[in-house]
Amino acid sequence: MKKTIIAIASIGILASCTNEKSIEERYLYEGDKIVDIETGDEYFMEDSLGFTLIHKDGSKEQVAFDDTPFFETNLSDEYVKTWKENIAEREEKLLLEKKEKFQAARKARYSDLDNEALMAKFQKAHQEKVEITLQMDMIAELIDREVIATEDAPGLLEIDIEFIDLDFNIEEADEN
Repeated sequence: MKKTIIAIASIGILASCTNEKSIEERYLYEGDKIVDIETGDEYFMEDSLGFTLIHKDGSKEQVAFDDTPFFETNLSDEYVKTWKENIAEREEKLLLEKKEKFQAARKARYSDLDNEALMAKFQKAHQEKVEITLQMDMIAELIDREVIATEDAPGLLEIDIEFIDLDFNIEEADEN
């Protein structure tokens, strides 16, 4: 009888242990979060310091990377890699939008001048040694209009190529 009870208890314990899910089975990577399918908790990475854990009841807490149950698993590695890629994509998109905004402002600034008038204005500004940022702004517009080639900019400005920045905001340069 003792052996039967021990055998049944052992089988029960063994069965309960085999039903435990692995980390990869319990935590699922869904879009921008990792979800604990047993508790419903959601882990969001909002910065590089750790995760924001949102419990099923709506309460929130900050959790360090190494305090998460999926720390140093393929799941966390994949999540962090994807998060970094998304951040890089957002930065690239914001820089592109900023560049397009600067180009649109520059185009509007010189919209009343045709190509020859803009070139004459640049040459006069260059002779009078007007602020270099204003000269670069005019050169950038001439390049955008395909009046001159990018390679010609250092010669026209009479400065080394490493000092040329054609993607800047003239208003910010004026403030500095």
